Amino acid sequence: MPKQIFLFSGLILFCTSFSSYSQEKFAWEFYGGPSQAFLPYELVPRNDFVSTSNELRYHFGTTFLWGMKNDWQLTAQLEFFKRELGTHGFSMAKDTLQITGYSTHGIPLLALGARKSWGNIFLQPSVSLMRSPSDLDRYGRNRMWNDIPLGVISKSDLGLGVRIEGGLKKYNRRGNFFLAGLRYQKGLILMDQMNAAVRYNERLEHLLSAKSRGSYFGMFLGYGINGHNLNSFGSRAPKRLYNDAKLLKHDLSLENGLYAMLYGGFRGRESPLSNDFVYSNLSGQFQAVLGYNFENFSIETGYGNFSYNANYQIDFDGIEALIMRWEHYSMPVIPLTFKYHIPLKDQNTVRFGPSFSAYFTLRDQSKYWFFSRGDGSVELDQKKYEYTSVVASDRELNHGRFVFNAGIFAEMSVFNSSFLTVKLSRNFASPDFVKINGSYLIEGTQVSVESFGNINGFMIDLGYKIPLKVLNQQLKRQRKATS
Repeated sequence: MPKQIFLFSGLILFCTSFSSYSQEKFAWEFYGGPSQAFLPYELVPRNDFVSTSNELRYHFGTTFLWGMKNDWQLTAQLEFFKRELGTHGFSMAKDTLQITGYSTHGIPLLALGARKSWGNIFLQPSVSLMRSPSDLDRYGRNRMWNDIPLGVISKSDLGLGVRIEGGLKKYNRRGNFFLAGLRYQKGLILMDQMNAAVRYNERLEHLLSAKSRGSYFGMFLGYGINGHNLNSFGSRAPKRLYNDAKLLKHDLSLENGLYAMLYGGFRGRESPLSNDFVYSNLSGQFQAVLGYNFENFSIETGYGNFSYNANYQIDFDGIEALIMRWEHYSMPVIPLTFKYHIPLKDQNTVRFGPSFSAYFTLRDQSKYWFFSRGDGSVELDQKKYEYTSVVASDRELNHGRFVFNAGIFAEMSVFNSSFLTVKLSRNFASPDFVKINGSYLIEGTQVSVESFGNINGFMIDLGYKIPLKVLNQQLKRQRKATS
């Protein structure tokens, strides 16, 4: 982590100093969107009844651009993307269901390349250097099957990739722009490999191997700022006209009407596990909503998704988390959120207030169950612990469909037309969507464990909100004509 922070901080300082040297040739973009990792799977030995799934994740970042001749620009990107290294493996047979371990670590990268523009269209090839999480090799705790290590193993701390992206830009009067596009990255170095046990007919008979090179496909939306707009001097628009345009956008952004919003963040587990694996107690969520603002009130709804888990650990013989099991799930929801906005400044540039949400869950998790019986061993400090286990989800567990959320939010006007938001809140009254019962025999000692999965817990979310009136060019022309 210190190396990642140093890498990011160093490049930001470099780009900041360079931009002050040549702002007319400099541009800055920030972007984000969904991404889908490419992970080759292999089942050993082969079983055509077992298939896999790979969940959609996200990526976000920033791009620094330096102008060259003939519509070429040099580019430097700082990016962070999430990928699933292990996912569910399903079988057509009812007596077979394997849930693998997970790795949802984020991967930071630095990409250097060049961009060619043709009007509002651009194409950008680049080369990327990735940093793989180095602590993944502790995940399996040296468990073996047929002399093959189980769990997630870090193969390389660094990864190398080539990428290509392209898209469209929509400029405003000041030369800033919205952008949208597609991105594909091909990883060249194997960074992580997960070997997950698959139990077939209650016996461990297969190994599901997934490999990550950092390859993914993503879509993105973003906003770009030209360098001359980072300085109050050198503006190509008259000051009065520029201020009038800013004022109009700001006024439109505060009026009653529809808005679109994207936000996501992290949730801390309500009953955290006590171990060195911090991410065993964290889950993510995102929402894409359409809202309506009326005076100081707003209401919004759309689609969201919460990750959650029923992870558990067994402490034994004075060893913390000698055995860990990772049971990961996701719950799609339809949110209904009410907010009250309290302005902190006369211009309404900063507002805060309370927020209350109700989530209707779309998946009946009680319809999905699994059962597994197996054996294994863990070797630590030259001492080997052998165990047998019987683990099953509760087939009789029924759950409700509503979860509630309450918290506070703050939003700040950016670009005189939209808002950045921060929300601190807590999910409560979530039903238990899954219940895991485990019975272990460790070196002749019987140990029972029980674990529940729900989406209760404290959350932090970051978001971007844009009122739709700001995008209505015809409305802005009408307002200018009558002013």
